[in-house]
Amino acid sequence: MAEEAEFPGSEWSVDEWTEEWTIHVGKAYHCTMCGTMVMVTKGGIGVMEPGCCGKPMVLVEKPDEIR
Repeated sequence: MAEEAEFPGSEWSVDEWTEEWTIHVGKAYHCTMCGTMVMVTKGGIGVMEPGCCGKPMVLVEKPDEIR
């Protein structure tokens, strides 16, 4: 019989869940290997894990710092 997973003591509120699972329009990601960039143009709820060159893309925090 499989053991049940244990979670941290505090539970998330609905607002915390909504914020964590919301895909926001305007967020940008870049590939550290080839420099390809993508931007979210349609938001939603779910998980977004963009990838390129066989690796996960990196969230762009400050666009002016990408070289």
